[in-house]
Amino acid sequence: MTIIKIDISKQSGTAIYKQIAGQISELINKGILEPNHKLPTHRALAEQLGVTVGTVTRAYAEAERLGAVEARVGAGTYVVDKQKGYWEFDGLGDGKSDKWNFAYNVPPSVGQNSAIRRAMVALSESDSSLMPLLAYQPSVGCESHRAIVASWLQEKGRAIKKERFLFTSGVQHGIQMILDTFTRSGDTILTETLTYPGLFSMARHKQITIKGVAFDSDGMLPSALENACVQYQPRFVYLNPTLQNPTTLTMPTERREEIIEICDRHNVYIIEDDVNGFLPENSPVPFVNLSPERVIHIGSFSKCLAPGLRVGYIQPPKALFQQLSVVLKNHSWMTSPLLTGLICELIYSGKLDVVLRDIRSESAQRMQSALEYIGDVSPDTHGDGFHIWLPLPENWRLSDFMKSAQEENILIKSAEQFTPPAGHILPAIRVSLSSAVNQSQMMKGLQALKRLLVSSPVYDFDL
Repeated sequence: MTIIKIDISKQSGTAIYKQIAGQISELINKGILEPNHKLPTHRALAEQLGVTVGTVTRAYAEAERLGAVEARVGAGTYVVDKQKGYWEFDGLGDGKSDKWNFAYNVPPSVGQNSAIRRAMVALSESDSSLMPLLAYQPSVGCESHRAIVASWLQEKGRAIKKERFLFTSGVQHGIQMILDTFTRSGDTILTETLTYPGLFSMARHKQITIKGVAFDSDGMLPSALENACVQYQPRFVYLNPTLQNPTTLTMPTERREEIIEICDRHNVYIIEDDVNGFLPENSPVPFVNLSPERVIHIGSFSKCLAPGLRVGYIQPPKALFQQLSVVLKNHSWMTSPLLTGLICELIYSGKLDVVLRDIRSESAQRMQSALEYIGDVSPDTHGDGFHIWLPLPENWRLSDFMKSAQEENILIKSAEQFTPPAGHILPAIRVSLSSAVNQSQMMKGLQALKRLLVSSPVYDFDL
């Protein structure tokens, strides 16, 4: 049995569970308990300290709230590895290496560089056009840029108003603004039991708890959300309702309306991450259209143009706009007007719509080719997007498959990266078809992936 040295005092005036949690955190900070160290079971530590199991349960929950430990379903409680990144970017390569890249949801190359180059030339043709973009602008953004982008978003079916609209440096920045503005340590955010991993990193930094809510083929289950709202009294519900990352699910309008009704009843705001919303030709009505005063709508041009431009947007309910404006100013004063001007030039010239059309076409071709080749291994996909969600064959354990894939230079994302802390990890992987530089490279990589999927793992047994 693992022994950790903890001294408690009933005369200290501090609740015993808080003493235990505080001393665990201190042992971690001193390096006595190292990352990924497994703590004693609740019963074992209770017997060691002469307290009830319930006291230890509260102590571990408090230590988890402090970001010191994490409970892993079916495995126990472990010291958090704060150096571990939930997501990393190691480059896409040039297609000439022997790595088969299926790791990142990025737009496939369809000539964006040419369109962007021409837009940059147009912006730089005269000092009168360029110089204002190099000067300070209001933190909410240049008014003409807001009007152009808001109008384009309206054409794409989003109920966006320029006076309630803020530029951000991408969706990640938009989420960070929301957390910095409206949350504090110990708050809870609800999301599906599989979700965008960038949220975990930000929540851990803010000492916020992420709780997974069960979902079905239509998205988050209303009954499960109802129970979670009662149990956890969350600050927000985070949803990626169109081409959800990683499952590819798109939530139908009826389910969206049910979710809004529950959040209205419990006075919980919804964060609608619409980053994939432009990839389908037709998608359900956005949450922000259904309930603009309940929804904080965020999106970006990362998936329909290029992620390196780092231009996103956020529209909060009217009551939250001013607070978010202040936080945006505190973060970076403003989103670069040079970049927002570039987006506006692409919209004005019509090139953004051309690029988006070509991305959809290329993605559809890649998806069709991929499904024709690996369809017999039962991938999940709902079309239009960049990736497929692939439950592993029964003979593969997730950890063994990921290790074998790494040895074969196949870059994929494990279900573990999309699972909230303490959640049940499914044996599944995300395969991003758009990461490959072209369809030929994609098919070569899929050949390597399929060989691995249909092979039999070799296990070593300690007898």
